[in-house]
Amino acid sequence: MDDLTDDELLDFDLKRLGGFERAPRALLAEHGDAFRQQLITARWLDGYCRRRAARRGRLTSGRSEDFEAGVEDTLRDIVAHLRQGDFLPGGALYEDTINRRHE
Repeated sequence: MDDLTDDELLDFDLKRLGGFERAPRALLAEHGDAFRQQLITARWLDGYCRRRAARRGRLTSGRSEDFEAGVEDTLRDIVAHLRQGDFLPGGALYEDTINRRHE
Protein backbone atom coordinates (compact mmCIF):
# COMPACT_ATOMS: atom_id res chain seq x y z
CA MET A 1 0.00 0.00 0.00
CA ASP A 2 1.34 3.40 -0.93
CA ASP A 3 1.59 6.30 1.49
CA LEU A 4 -0.57 9.33 0.92
CA THR A 5 1.21 12.04 -1.02
CA ASP A 6 1.66 15.52 0.39
CA ASP A 7 -0.84 16.75 -2.20
CA GLU A 8 -3.40 14.24 -0.91
CA LEU A 9 -2.73 15.22 2.70
CA LEU A 10 -3.18 18.89 1.81
CA ASP A 11 -6.39 18.26 -0.13
CA PHE A 12 -8.86 20.06 2.12
CA ASP A 13 -10.87 23.24 1.90
CA LEU A 14 -8.70 26.01 3.34
CA LYS A 15 -11.61 28.44 3.46
CA ARG A 16 -13.60 26.24 5.86
CA LEU A 17 -10.81 26.32 8.42
CA GLY A 18 -10.56 30.03 9.03
CA GLY A 19 -7.28 31.85 8.97
CA PHE A 20 -3.85 30.30 8.80
CA GLU A 21 -0.87 31.89 10.51
CA ARG A 22 1.40 29.99 8.10
CA ALA A 23 0.61 28.29 4.82
CA PRO A 24 0.20 24.50 5.10
CA ARG A 25 3.00 23.89 2.56
CA ALA A 26 5.34 26.09 4.62
CA LEU A 27 4.44 24.08 7.73
CA LEU A 28 5.10 20.88 5.83
CA ALA A 29 8.51 22.14 4.68
CA GLU A 30 9.45 23.18 8.23
CA HIS A 31 8.00 20.33 10.28
CA GLY A 32 7.98 17.45 7.79
CA ASP A 33 6.77 14.16 9.20
CA ALA A 34 5.43 15.73 12.41
CA PHE A 35 2.97 17.78 10.35
CA ARG A 36 2.26 14.82 8.05
CA GLN A 37 1.26 12.79 11.10
CA GLN A 38 -1.10 15.57 12.16
CA LEU A 39 -2.59 15.71 8.66
CA ILE A 40 -3.14 11.92 8.72
CA THR A 41 -4.86 12.26 12.10
CA ALA A 42 -6.99 15.14 10.81
CA ARG A 43 -7.95 13.16 7.71
CA TRP A 44 -9.00 10.16 9.81
CA LEU A 45 -10.96 12.30 12.28
CA ASP A 46 -12.70 14.09 9.41
CA GLY A 47 -13.78 10.76 7.95
CA TYR A 48 -14.84 9.49 11.37
CA CYS A 49 -16.95 12.61 11.84
CA ARG A 50 -18.64 12.06 8.46
CA ARG A 51 -19.29 8.38 9.29
CA ARG A 52 -20.86 9.35 12.65
CA ALA A 53 -23.04 11.97 10.97
CA ALA A 54 -24.16 9.46 8.31
CA ARG A 55 -25.39 7.01 10.92
CA ARG A 56 -26.73 9.61 13.34
CA GLY A 57 -30.36 8.79 12.52
CA ARG A 58 -29.71 5.09 13.14
CA LEU A 59 -28.12 5.46 16.57
CA THR A 60 -30.11 3.69 19.23
CA SER A 61 -27.87 4.39 22.20
CA GLY A 62 -30.14 7.11 23.54
CA ARG A 63 -27.80 9.96 22.71
CA SER A 64 -29.57 13.19 21.93
CA GLU A 65 -29.22 15.09 18.68
CA ASP A 66 -27.62 17.94 20.65
CA PHE A 67 -24.99 15.58 22.03
CA GLU A 68 -24.21 14.22 18.57
CA ALA A 69 -24.00 17.75 17.12
CA GLY A 70 -21.62 18.70 19.93
CA VAL A 71 -19.37 15.72 19.20
CA GLU A 72 -19.33 16.64 15.51
CA ASP A 73 -18.47 20.29 16.28
CA THR A 74 -15.67 19.24 18.62
CA LEU A 75 -14.17 16.85 16.09
CA ARG A 76 -14.27 19.48 13.35
CA ASP A 77 -12.58 21.98 15.67
CA ILE A 78 -9.77 19.52 16.42
CA VAL A 79 -9.38 18.74 12.71
CA ALA A 80 -9.07 22.46 11.95
CA HIS A 81 -6.38 22.95 14.62
CA LEU A 82 -4.41 19.96 13.33
CA ARG A 83 -4.55 21.20 9.75
CA GLN A 84 -3.60 24.74 10.77
CA GLY A 85 -0.50 23.45 12.55
CA ASP A 86 -1.62 24.88 15.88
CA PHE A 87 -0.03 21.99 17.83
CA LEU A 88 3.37 22.36 16.12
CA PRO A 89 6.19 24.43 17.66
CA GLY A 90 5.33 28.06 16.97
CA GLY A 91 1.62 27.24 16.62
CA ALA A 92 -0.94 29.00 18.78
CA LEU A 93 -1.98 26.01 20.90
CA TYR A 94 1.56 24.70 21.25
CA GLU A 95 2.78 28.07 22.51
CA ASP A 96 -0.25 28.47 24.80
CA THR A 97 0.43 25.05 26.33
CA ILE A 98 4.12 25.83 26.86
CA ASN A 99 3.29 29.19 28.46
CA ARG A 100 0.77 27.56 30.84
CA ARG A 101 2.93 24.63 31.89
CA HIS A 102 3.35 25.91 35.45
CA GLU A 103 -0.30 26.75 36.10
